[in-house]
Amino acid sequence: MTKILPASEVKAKFYKLIDGVAIGDEVIVTKNGKPTIAILSAQELSSLRETLEVLSDSSLMRQIRSSQSEILRGARRYSFEQIFGEPMIARDRARRRTR
Repeated sequence: MTKILPASEVKAKFYKLIDGVAIGDEVIVTKNGKPTIAILSAQELSSLRETLEVLSDSSLMRQIRSSQSEILRGARRYSFEQIFGEPMIARDRARRRTR
């Protein structure tokens, strides 16, 4: 859940907010009524960085688009388990969002 709070309130509730961020909350901190910074978990930041890395890799994005086209044309699909020989375990972040 995203909370929008003034800096003064964030200062007063900082440790409580940390606990919330650790389980998936995001906090937008305002200064003089304007959004100034965001507080999110280290895991979420890492995920965002990975996503940006993938999106900025033009070769990888071409491969992804090509694979999507193949799927739309009816190409055979393989499960994670068929390819890697083990079941896929959902990330904590995905489980948090379904709560």
